[in-house]
Amino acid sequence: MPEADIEANIGSLLSDSGSSRRVYLFNGDDDLVIKEGRSLPFAANKTEWQIWEEIVGTEMADIFAECHAISTTGKYLVMERLDPDLGNQERPATPVWLTDRKASCLGVSSKGAVKVLDYGQSNDFEGLRSKAPLQPWPSSSEVNRMGDIMSKLGDDPFGLGSD
Repeated sequence: MPEADIEANIGSLLSDSGSSRRVYLFNGDDDLVIKEGRSLPFAANKTEWQIWEEIVGTEMADIFAECHAISTTGKYLVMERLDPDLGNQERPATPVWLTDRKASCLGVSSKGAVKVLDYGQSNDFEGLRSKAPLQPWPSSSEVNRMGDIMSKLGDDPFGLGSD
């Protein structure tokens, strides 16, 4: 889709906290958002679009925010809007290739379903994504513990350098 067509529908800023994207309301449709990539190659938007295209029409699609359109460069992605306030709702089991497993990656649809709203940093998966094994969502204490371990390991935990 041409970027100008999506840009014409950019509404109010919802979030500027992501490292690679900003999120805006979609003018005229409260059930959609526009994710704007901050810099080339707009990998997170392209990854989400690719994943959605692989899982659409499968049972796995029920646990991910639906992608509606992507601009020709990938700078803009039009996606289902989710409410980030989960309350006490149960978190869904998610596929093993979903690597960003913070609670902030989940939201609630207008129909009340808990879904993944940010899956642009997912790992490659050998095989059909829609048939990947599922794993339970980690508790907040497990996520904090993993974060503590990663911070202790530093920026290059495997000694690979920055080449």
